[in-house]
Amino acid sequence: MIILPTHTVHALQPLDVSYFMLFKTTFRKVKDATMAKKKMELNKITFVRWVDQVLNHALTKYKIVWI
Repeated sequence: MIILPTHTVHALQPLDVSYFMLFKTTFRKVKDATMAKKKMELNKITFVRWVDQVLNHALTKYKIVWI
């Protein structure tokens, strides 16, 4: 977790629109694809695996630069 300084929302808004939106969209796709294949319950290990998959494959330097 990252603690953000107070009164910095206006400066960080571009991150929310670009990087975090891409992360949330990709995470949702990974989660839905995995849950559709297998009936499984969400636990900490599964969550960390999904986040790792999104960070390693979907959020590449190339995509971040072009956002």
